[in-house]
Amino acid sequence: MSRPKSSFKASICIGRFALNTFSKETIHYLHEEELDYYSSLQIEKRKRSFLMGRFCAKKAIQLYTDFGDYRKIIIRRGVFQQPVVNMPLYSNIQVSITHCNDMGAALAFSEEHAMGIDIEKISRDASAIDSIVTIKERNLIKTLSLDSYVALYLMWTAKEALSKILKTGFTTPPQIFEINRIDIHSDHVSSEYTNFSQFMATSFQAGYYMISIAHPKRTIMDLQTLNDLIYRMHAISSFH
Repeated sequence: MSRPKSSFKASICIGRFALNTFSKETIHYLHEEELDYYSSLQIEKRKRSFLMGRFCAKKAIQLYTDFGDYRKIIIRRGVFQQPVVNMPLYSNIQVSITHCNDMGAALAFSEEHAMGIDIEKISRDASAIDSIVTIKERNLIKTLSLDSYVALYLMWTAKEALSKILKTGFTTPPQIFEINRIDIHSDHVSSEYTNFSQFMATSFQAGYYMISIAHPKRTIMDLQTLNDLIYRMHAISSFH
């Protein structure tokens, strides 16, 4: 990623998981403290989500740092439930985690360059999202060459990704993260925010999924690398 006077790197991991078998193959990635928490969970869906997120996060961190012992990386939860990375030799490593159904993703980056990621499965029934869209956003959707339900999921993931940067999640009303501009490009979509003009979101549709990365507005990302990854994601997400 490049900026006017500097450059930064980030690493991303996206995976599709066979829900009935992946825990046996990935549980050894957990730190002892994480394993204790995982074992305490009673609901199977929560156990899968936790393991999926930690697996993607540690893969992304390993790519970012080249630190290979996953079991020595522990990702704790902060007071706002945000992921907090603790590991030997490195400090100021941040990670953003997302998962939906059998898809998971994580983004590792430096504290100097805030980022957030979100992924959602697109559904024609977007009534839950539609209920929190602002009047400005409704008018914006009418101008886009996108199906309205696709545009709604694009907005939702862009807002969720920004909320992770701010470490609030949607405990803050999602209308605060209102989208006021969307530009459709050949290989991605970019969005800007009404109340957070210093950030933007870069979004991609891959099969049945929408993925958005929120980042500082003046940052230029390596879209070729991202699109290669999204293309592979499309391949693994299209045979549900």
